[in-house]
Amino acid sequence: MAAQGERSPFTFKAMAYAAGIFLVGWVAIKLLNTYFELTLLADTTGWLRHFWDWLSLETPVPNWSLLMIAMILISTSSVAIYYARTTDGACVELHEIERKVYKNNNPQFPQLTDNQTLLMEALTYHANFRKVATLNSVCKLVSISTAEVEAGLKQLQAKRLVKQKVTRGTFGATTFELTLAGKDYALERFELT
Repeated sequence: MAAQGERSPFTFKAMAYAAGIFLVGWVAIKLLNTYFELTLLADTTGWLRHFWDWLSLETPVPNWSLLMIAMILISTSSVAIYYARTTDGACVELHEIERKVYKNNNPQFPQLTDNQTLLMEALTYHANFRKVATLNSVCKLVSISTAEVEAGLKQLQAKRLVKQKVTRGTFGATTFELTLAGKDYALERFELT
């Protein structure tokens, strides 16, 4: 019996479709026999009579009971396959949730302070928009002092999430960019494209 709010799989519509198919088949056989003088109806009724005679044979195990056992086995296996396939999606969702919980409880990346997280977000922003991250541009984004930004960037360099590039010459500058580990961290924590 279907639970409240759920529809039974054997609805009136399904039975009506089956009856309609049977009726259309019967009409098609009648029309073919009438207009094309085929022996299809006679052959079909003859085959059905032979099948009925086979079912009603009296043997140690009646044939109809063997047929019913086969139908029960087929329907049981069909139901088992149906439920195995429908619950498979739930297992995948459960596995994804377990994976997220595991990653949160067992991070592969080092824990960062709030300032370090802000700096990683700023560097991720620069990487997303392909901008050069200088000390001044990072300071403007995170709104903390230059000394704190320098200390945080050095700590991130020690954790191998950020690398510093120094160019010499007339227009020399110090820029910062994410390392591969930093990009992996940003992909997991922030939206890096």
